[in-house]
Amino acid sequence: MNKDKLSLEHWKILQGTGASDQEGMLLKPDADGFIRMELKGEPARMGGVSWTPEQYLVIDMLADMDAMTTVDVSFFKEHPQEENEKNVLNYHMIPTRRVKMAVRLDELSSRRVFLPTLPGTLKGNSNGRPASIAQMNRVEILVHPGYSHYFRSLRLYEIYLADELPDMTVIGEPMVDELGQWIQKGWNTKTHSIKELTDYLHGEHEKLRNGGRYPDGWSRYGGWLEKKFDATGYFHTHHDGRRWWLVDPDGYAFISNGVCYGSRMGVHGFVDGMENLFSWLPEKDDPEYRDAWTTADQIAEFVKRNGAEAGKGRYMFNFARANMIRAFGADGWWDAWVEINAARLKNWGFNTIGVGVNNYFDEHVMEYLAKAEIPFVWTLKEFPQTKEKVFRDFPDVFAEEYAENSRVFAESQLSPLVGNSYLIGYFVNNEPEWKFQEINLAERVFAHPAHLASKDALIGWLKEKYETISALNAAWEQEYASFDGLLAPRERLNDFSLAAKEDFDRMHALLLEKYAQVPGDALRRVDPDHLNLGMRFPSISPREMAGCEYYGVLSFNRYAPNATEALEMAAAICDMPMLIGEWHIGGGDKGLLSHGLLSSPTQEERGKACAYYIEGAIHDPNCVGLHYFEMNDQPLLGRFDGECMEHGIIDICNRPYDELTAHFQSVAGRMYDLADGRTEPTTVRGAIVRSR
Repeated sequence: MNKDKLSLEHWKILQGTGASDQEGMLLKPDADGFIRMELKGEPARMGGVSWTPEQYLVIDMLADMDAMTTVDVSFFKEHPQEENEKNVLNYHMIPTRRVKMAVRLDELSSRRVFLPTLPGTLKGNSNGRPASIAQMNRVEILVHPGYSHYFRSLRLYEIYLADELPDMTVIGEPMVDELGQWIQKGWNTKTHSIKELTDYLHGEHEKLRNGGRYPDGWSRYGGWLEKKFDATGYFHTHHDGRRWWLVDPDGYAFISNGVCYGSRMGVHGFVDGMENLFSWLPEKDDPEYRDAWTTADQIAEFVKRNGAEAGKGRYMFNFARANMIRAFGADGWWDAWVEINAARLKNWGFNTIGVGVNNYFDEHVMEYLAKAEIPFVWTLKEFPQTKEKVFRDFPDVFAEEYAENSRVFAESQLSPLVGNSYLIGYFVNNEPEWKFQEINLAERVFAHPAHLASKDALIGWLKEKYETISALNAAWEQEYASFDGLLAPRERLNDFSLAAKEDFDRMHALLLEKYAQVPGDALRRVDPDHLNLGMRFPSISPREMAGCEYYGVLSFNRYAPNATEALEMAAAICDMPMLIGEWHIGGGDKGLLSHGLLSSPTQEERGKACAYYIEGAIHDPNCVGLHYFEMNDQPLLGRFDGECMEHGIIDICNRPYDELTAHFQSVAGRMYDLADGRTEPTTVRGAIVRSR
């Protein structure tokens, strides 16, 4: 491995203080808890060293803090075209152990949003317009306090450029106990022994094995017996003159109160390169724990983001499954889990299993759903793509390739679900990555170096609108010789004039309409009975509303103290039924490195905050459901993409957060009165904090 050191002495400290010593540099955060460093130079030659796209920037560090360490590496252009324009490569890191943050510099091309998970790293992201290291003459490193109660120091051993990944092995003592919990941290519901674990789980099984029940007045599907519409044998939508409803197969009004991955027992987490951080791991060929081991190529979402080859041989372990195996054995744990979990969900008032449902290939999900008899939604896998993409995962939607791949997609993904009365509907996609960047898709089409079918289609639209190139030139304040001149790749055409901006906004919408319409038509041909629940956008704004007419329900995720603002914004543009595909409020008082995208300081405050969110959403006349993310806490050292949040309804030992579930149960008991306008939502908000 060739290694070009970036001398720590060349970095200017902008926030915090630091001093060099024999080990490198020891930095202390400023009064607000931040450390910021800057390195300047000529483009692609900062710190007197040449930077190339094929290299990795490596930061060898140890942070003394009690939550994940957030590190932003921001790159700034010598000649920015926008104020404060920058590209950010971000990772969350494991604290209290010596780890390396390594990012390949060609990630500045912004071809994806989620960066690979490596030993010692948690979740990583790329943000910014496509760029190159050749444009950059300044880099900043910003270390955040995150959710930490304390951030004492950051030890930097070295920063360097390398032509290949270095040895990423994490250095330090074990952090994870034999049950999957954080060794160095204590909390009031921590499980202290295998005996305590098994006694508790056997008690839960005995209590719940005979099944749970929905609240009084609910139908067998979880609908509301007091309000009846037409029964079609399938879930469908209905507007009663006051609000939108889902309707269950027997005709009863239905609000989808769901739990994402509600059928799943535990979450697999990486162990490779971090084996020394675990106080116990069974052998990979141990027959007792075979169901607790997997590799990343068996995780559908990992494969979608990274490809199957990247996951082969990368071992992952599921402590929640291992804990169930301890209690019920290798041959009995799954049946016990189904009985415990299905009963809990109904008792708590959840009537939907949400999100991917089958995101692990070994979950026996159809068998679970048949046993549990709980309605579910399905996220289709392998969304149709094209060889040339407009931006990240947005396909060339006017290409014949997109239409053909949509046909194959519909037939392979949806056919097995035809006729299932417990299926509410399907998400066509899941959090498309192009949506994580504020971008005009039409601008990306015209900037693309390939001759896209979408470019031909958009030029055709411009010809129809303007008829002559002189008319377009007058509107755009340009001097094109012909419409064919638009075929040459060029960035920021939408900045030419106000008329150009308006045209590009409309062409952006045309692309989104085609994006929704082509797979939507293919899916409807395969299955006309179940609901198309849309693309399940990671968030919603007016820019994504184009094409919503091709959905039966508009779905989007909403991580905020409430959902009402987003619902009202969307309804002002398109009056249709809407579903919150993901939301959560995590907890900050137990033993994980992250507390969620937003969290509460205690479980009681968390319960209040969740009740406020649910009741406000259900009271909205366009909201037909919301799905809590998710059933299980994530692994201490991260799942397939590094997420490690205390956001579950149950912990890694399968203990519910009782204060939280009490609020869920209470809200469910009055859910339909809220939806029908018979009662008003609570005004008690609950305390919420965010990572810094």
